[in-house]
Amino acid sequence: MDIKVRQEYIEKAKKLHELYPVVDAHLDLAGEILLRKRNGEQDIVRNHYLQNFQTAGINLVFSSVYVENSVLEERKGEKPAPGWENALLQIQALKEDVEGLTDVILVFERKDLEQALCENKIGILIYMEGLDCIGEDIARLDQLYDLGVRGCALTWSRPNALGRGCCKALEYRQIPGGLTPAGIEAIKHMEERSMFLDVSHLNDEGYEQVCRIAKKPFIATHSCSRSIFDNYRNLTDGQMEALARQGGIMGVNGCKYIAGSIAGNHLEMLCRHIEYEVEKIGAAHVGYGFDLCDSYDRARAALYGRSVSGQDDCLLHHGQIPLLTAALLQRGMSEQDLEHMIGGNFVEYLRKVVFKT
Repeated sequence: MDIKVRQEYIEKAKKLHELYPVVDAHLDLAGEILLRKRNGEQDIVRNHYLQNFQTAGINLVFSSVYVENSVLEERKGEKPAPGWENALLQIQALKEDVEGLTDVILVFERKDLEQALCENKIGILIYMEGLDCIGEDIARLDQLYDLGVRGCALTWSRPNALGRGCCKALEYRQIPGGLTPAGIEAIKHMEERSMFLDVSHLNDEGYEQVCRIAKKPFIATHSCSRSIFDNYRNLTDGQMEALARQGGIMGVNGCKYIAGSIAGNHLEMLCRHIEYEVEKIGAAHVGYGFDLCDSYDRARAALYGRSVSGQDDCLLHHGQIPLLTAALLQRGMSEQDLEHMIGGNFVEYLRKVVFKT
């Protein structure tokens, strides 16, 4: 049985979400928009996300650009690497979809971030979930930057020219192999451009190398604790501590296969992860990065004439985020810690690492 949250704590959580920045550090929004546009839909953010973003008081969403395995396979052999066109189409589709939305702003610079916060708008920051699409052509990072991309994960859960990803969420196996010379060069180039590095899908060997190579704080946008739920997509205590030592943040993942809530105890497991992470590395290094994928999966299924049933996300939609905050309050988490964890930590990270000038 999951946590039953009392109304008094729901009201307190709503107030926190009104008063302080709220951030979701991982959502496959750009890819979903492209899928839905290909199926004839328009105004995807307005019709599928805007109301729930507003209900949660969200000020910033990190929209990933994720190229699916099927696209890479279909374009196999393309030079310099498959998936480049698809990545560009995702970025274009996102920009076109939010154009004209007065409550939404794309975040490319410090002033955009501050405008979203000051005017209570919803900022969308674009980043790459895996760099398969650039191959070893590091100069393409500059092209992505010019298009508004402000961060990258080197890998998704698969190997590419830069390194090796960890196994997929439903697998359980250690994947060997570290970063390639091109992967090391990519990290250095990203740091020169003040692009953040996301390690959520990197394998353990690559993570260890990042800890030695990175000169600037890196983050895990959507990872939980491996001690709470033993999944290779989650971080070990040592990895969490290394991330915190260099000033990074980990966003709790809201997929039931990663949080470990297959039995339906979604809020309980999310709370357990967050409480453990706060105990081990401090509230300043914990945030929200839910990776809610059910809507994306429905969009992909509709495009190919299939249907999906069931729920893989721990939350039904973004409008339920205050419910998690309320559950944490009810279990004894302080309001002071939560005002930072619901979004302030990621905002300060961006100010220091990505938009410092």
